[in-house]
Amino acid sequence: MLSILSAGCPAIDVWRPPAPTPEEYARGLIVLYPGSSNLVIEQLGFYTALKESGVDLAIEVRPWGQFLEHVFDPIGTQPRFTEFARQEAARLSEYIRAHPGVPVNLMTYSGGAIVVPQIAAAMPADAPIDRIIMLSPGVASDMDLSAALARTSAGMIVYWSPREEGVYVITEVFGLADGRFDHPAAALGFDETDARLTQVEWSPEMAALGNNGEHLDYFFNIPWIKAYVVPWILTRK
Repeated sequence: MLSILSAGCPAIDVWRPPAPTPEEYARGLIVLYPGSSNLVIEQLGFYTALKESGVDLAIEVRPWGQFLEHVFDPIGTQPRFTEFARQEAARLSEYIRAHPGVPVNLMTYSGGAIVVPQIAAAMPADAPIDRIIMLSPGVASDMDLSAALARTSAGMIVYWSPREEGVYVITEVFGLADGRFDHPAAALGFDETDARLTQVEWSPEMAALGNNGEHLDYFFNIPWIKAYVVPWILTRK
């Protein structure tokens, strides 16, 4: 079934961002990791919002698996995600050492929350990243974020919404990206309390920008992303 679904993905996944220039890489790096679909086009709204806001850093989109693979193999996929995180941390550490002092931010949505904290946790102590941004994280709310937070210089931002009712159905039927059938952080936030962790709860004023609190309400919502996500990129500390 997975192969049948995956075969249809190239017809949908038609967008690719322009390759960053050497000048952009010299100024810093933002890596966008898709959700469980692992489709590059999923990040089009985030990429566009960043560019339209004048962000002049290199922006990469990095799929971390195959289309919805953890849905069909919740446990067997976990070692592959961990290995991706290890390799990605090695790649990023090389970049950081070659570009000392420039900002490096990791951003993800939904199921991508299974790999981004692992990437950060695997970073060497002498090559931390600046900030992690996770939107509607599709993992359990009791995930241990301490190792990831320890490898950031500006902490972690997590957006969640108590109005994400659909995520409970998805969790009950398919499970979360970490292979668990548990309380979703997308709807509850994370249990962890840490000064380096900033959790942004959906608020009614966000509805003015078309975000009513559900899982896909800001997916391609460029005005909302500009208002509530981009400022974290523009502020290093």
